[in-house]
Amino acid sequence: MLTASPRHDKPVTPATLPADLDNNVNWSPDGELLVFDCRDESGIGGNGRIGVLTVSSGELRVVYCQDPISGVGAPSFLSNDEVVAIHALPGAAYDFTMRAGRIIPADGGPGRWLDSRDARPPFAPGALRGGTHKHEPDATGEWIGFTYNDHVMKTTRGSDLRNVGVSRRGLRAPVAPDPSGLTVEGESFSVLLTACVEAPRPGSDDYRRAEGDCWVGGAGFEDAAGRRVRARAFRGLVAPADHPASPLVYDVFIVEAPDDLTARGPLGPLEGTLDDYPKPPAGALVRRLTRTAERSDPALRGVSGHLRAPADGRWIAYVAPGEPGCGGDGLPQVHVVSPSTGQARQLSALSCGVHGDPRFSPDGRFVAIGGADGALYAIHAEGRRWGEAVALSSRAGSPVMNAVVSPGSRLVAYNRHLDGVPRIFVASVPV
Repeated sequence: MLTASPRHDKPVTPATLPADLDNNVNWSPDGELLVFDCRDESGIGGNGRIGVLTVSSGELRVVYCQDPISGVGAPSFLSNDEVVAIHALPGAAYDFTMRAGRIIPADGGPGRWLDSRDARPPFAPGALRGGTHKHEPDATGEWIGFTYNDHVMKTTRGSDLRNVGVSRRGLRAPVAPDPSGLTVEGESFSVLLTACVEAPRPGSDDYRRAEGDCWVGGAGFEDAAGRRVRARAFRGLVAPADHPASPLVYDVFIVEAPDDLTARGPLGPLEGTLDDYPKPPAGALVRRLTRTAERSDPALRGVSGHLRAPADGRWIAYVAPGEPGCGGDGLPQVHVVSPSTGQARQLSALSCGVHGDPRFSPDGRFVAIGGADGALYAIHAEGRRWGEAVALSSRAGSPVMNAVVSPGSRLVAYNRHLDGVPRIFVASVPV
């Protein structure tokens, strides 16, 4: 069943101020504010501003401004008063391996570094040697997930694998001063949770790239033994058994984030070496949840989209081709997988297919996502209404991007590009 809203899209930000949500933790915990960056076609490296929108009044404020511009973007709320964002290093050109997380007060006060960075040997446990990205706080704001690119391996080995990691605030990793500005000391201890390999073995659980990660539940998920587990899901790039005849594809993985991040794991030192990447701590257990790479039909292999879970951690949402007989055959559709059992189900069956990244509502009632027809949809994820699609916007205009659901699960903010400028729209969700 498909029900359509009569509502027509109306942007709540002006054409004079680009407002890119970037699919982060853009809503403040109290549901009053949206944070965004002001990037244009030059991307994060050419952006120097972070803005905040008061949703009820439409008031806009630029709360952070770089002069000169060095690169800042992809902000997420840590609390009602602070955000964390990607930030270029002092005096360095912005690059995937030359950035860190910066905590910025939402009232425009002075900021501070989240993660420590030191690319000089001997490397220090808890300090990274590259650049962090896509910082996602958990419900407490104490643990922050990120993706990571390593500067040492890129410059010495020509290797640029992307991994997933986590920072724990309050546990510091001191570093020695460095007048170059490329070494910074943050307020957290940071490690990688994944260990990518250059050449995954065909048919194995090796992965070449880890990204699209998310926290699985506000306070973790409940495993089969009733244990509450803190974990991050991610997309891992794997080699099908018939590789290289068939290309690498993504599947869904999950990795536990242990309470103690300081203990060395079996793969090597936390800080890495001159010849290898930093390695995960003891207890960072990885499991593969989906096995689309094993399907005989290559057209049905692979998952995409930024992974997302509801507050209870019951499901992880992702995008994959529609299953035969489940509706929307072969087109991109929303699917979900259980982090405890690995059971996967197709959720959406839009005749046009979906577009972009899925976003679970915190209460688990629906997944918000753009359709290939240009509309914003809420796909019901409970009971008898499972898979029912409700259009929350018109089907006209540029594609829906960066859908983010309010803490109360009653509003969805999203981007459309109008005349080349990302603008914010807000849609109500029927109760």
